[in-house]
Amino acid sequence: MINMYVSILWLFFLWIISYAIITVVKFSIKKKLPKDRKVYLNKLFKWISKKISSKEKIIDYDKLYHKILLEMWYEWTFWDILKKEPNEIWNINKVWELHKLRNKLVHDFDLLEDTFLKRKEEEYFRELYFILK
Repeated sequence: MINMYVSILWLFFLWIISYAIITVVKFSIKKKLPKDRKVYLNKLFKWISKKISSKEKIIDYDKLYHKILLEMWYEWTFWDILKKEPNEIWNINKVWELHKLRNKLVHDFDLLEDTFLKRKEEEYFRELYFILK
């Protein structure tokens, strides 16, 4: 009788360990874009980078970044995806900062200096370049 309880406990223990290992592996693997989607998204990236206005570029880069994460099977809004801290994002704090700037540009009437916007646009460019390579 004791052997049966020990066996059941052993199986339960193995089940919990295997579930934990599967969960860790599932969330630690980086998701990749299919090659054809990557080519398309790179074309969008180049098209956006040719725009003149830094404000437009930041807004469109933000949309593109969200689209890339959606293509990697993440769901919901960009904000919700960033809260999950995806492994594909190299510098999550920088992306948060840039996304908040995008929200400010879209929703507020604050006038920001062109030099500041140009610098932030270049930061967004680097972040997108990293995730698309």
